[in-house]
Amino acid sequence: MNLNLPTHNGRPPILFIGPYPPPYSGPELGTKLFLESELKDIFNLHFIKTNFRKSNVNKGRLDGQMVKAFFVFFGRLISSLIRYRPELVYYPITPTQIGWVGRDIWCLLISRLFGSKTVIHLRGGHLNLNFQTFHPLVKYLVRYASSSVSMALVQAECLRDQFSGLVPNERVKVLYNAVDTAEYINNTPYIYDHHKILFMGHLTQAKGYCDAVRAIPIVAKHTPNIQFYFAGTLRRGERGVFFNQTNGQPLTYEDPVKVHQEISSGCFARNYRYLGIVTGQEKIKLLKESNIFILPSYSEGFSRAVLEAMAMGKPIICTPVGALREILKDGENGFLIPPGDFRQLARRIIQLLEDPELRNRMAQKNIDHVRRHFTAEKISARLADYFHEVLT
Repeated sequence: MNLNLPTHNGRPPILFIGPYPPPYSGPELGTKLFLESELKDIFNLHFIKTNFRKSNVNKGRLDGQMVKAFFVFFGRLISSLIRYRPELVYYPITPTQIGWVGRDIWCLLISRLFGSKTVIHLRGGHLNLNFQTFHPLVKYLVRYASSSVSMALVQAECLRDQFSGLVPNERVKVLYNAVDTAEYINNTPYIYDHHKILFMGHLTQAKGYCDAVRAIPIVAKHTPNIQFYFAGTLRRGERGVFFNQTNGQPLTYEDPVKVHQEISSGCFARNYRYLGIVTGQEKIKLLKESNIFILPSYSEGFSRAVLEAMAMGKPIICTPVGALREILKDGENGFLIPPGDFRQLARRIIQLLEDPELRNRMAQKNIDHVRRHFTAEKISARLADYFHEVLT
């Protein structure tokens, strides 16, 4: 490890860019975890916050607020590049055309202009599919801006192809998600509410919310007292995910608000609980009490919600998208189902309800798995190694 680098207070200067809570979604919480990790002791970090909305309801929407935020962000970026002269800029890119045009392209080009090396981080699994729909001029600019990045990070080995044609494969590295295991700890994983099923994430079609709701009547007919809890932002429209990651097919949009209204007023309303956004100790309590965690997404990078549920000793039922197909083994620490197959989702829930021994074995395997591989200490140390690799 070469420490003979231009430093501030003996530590290499890094401009660390990213979203920060609120809202309390995966990317925001991931940034917070890194900023509070050992990275701050190894490097001289200077932080620029990218998000300007405190709710996910309008996230990704082009409006006056976004235009204003554009100029504010680039003013801060240029000011920081002049003031701190960072050796490296860490920047999380988006998978959407509006994200690249609105910020990503220009952030990479400006950082290059000031002589900083760049590490980009994709927290998602649908850049390559979305890229095919970009305007030809935007494709050219994205390729040009990406061509000189020092390193590109993806969230799983199976996601390396997200940068195909943009960044040489030898510069693409894997950085799994992390969870604070001192916070997400459950010393009584076999004590839980047998009837509580938990979904946590954006309540959108792409996250599988509509499919999860469709499973309720099937499970409720088997277990009348079952309760499905939905924690997250109920949001109309899709602003990032437009394809089924497993087969590349376009998604046919379904309005989650309409689905919510129908289940809330129907004969299975007593089996449905919409909680809205849940954070902090309230979220930990909810995870601890739940029996099974479900997330039948159509596309993922590495769901932080799944990792939190694993750390709290929950069996997982999800789809083989992004990192989930690498960290979960079907039948061992969870079940993998095809996106859109709500009947199989229901069958797997019923299977775990009927087999508490299998459920508890999965729970313990997930606790052990997270503590071996996905702690904040391990993942932040890996990111520090990547930064040193780029700087040397």
